[in-house]
Amino acid sequence: MENGNAFPSGVSRDTLPQHFPVGMRVLVVEDDPNDLEHLTQILERCGYKVTAKASPREALKEVEENGEGFHFDIIMTVVHGGEEGDGFDGFDLLKRVRDHYPVIIFSADYSKEMVMRTINEGACDFMPKPMCYQEVRNIWFHVDMQRGLEVDDPNEGVEGASNNENPPEIK
Repeated sequence: MENGNAFPSGVSRDTLPQHFPVGMRVLVVEDDPNDLEHLTQILERCGYKVTAKASPREALKEVEENGEGFHFDIIMTVVHGGEEGDGFDGFDLLKRVRDHYPVIIFSADYSKEMVMRTINEGACDFMPKPMCYQEVRNIWFHVDMQRGLEVDDPNEGVEGASNNENPPEIK
């Protein structure tokens, strides 16, 4: 983000899809083909535009090939416990893209150590596998937060509710 702005140069709120978060562009990385297909289907049911990749290396190539402007709004990548030193993994992808995109890490390893590593290395969120529709549906919030946009309070005027209990509907 040049000059501390929330958007890269040439990108503004106007470059987001018209009915954002519907149409939000998600790059998702999952090495298990069945899980990748399932997560892609959930994201598409939410109205998101999905680019699915089977490895963090493929995802990085996609990001680098489309580096001018904002080709994606958010990146979601899988990590596995004990990946250190095993080649290019989800944490390596996180390190390369975290300054430009919000990154959500997901894993079947949801130990305290894994969650803390994820956050300490710069992910905006950690999601345990398997992920539920409700969690996936609300990933748009991280895009608004990363870009410094105002997020409408979906609970304004609703007594006793919080953002986590009653998220805005994606239509």
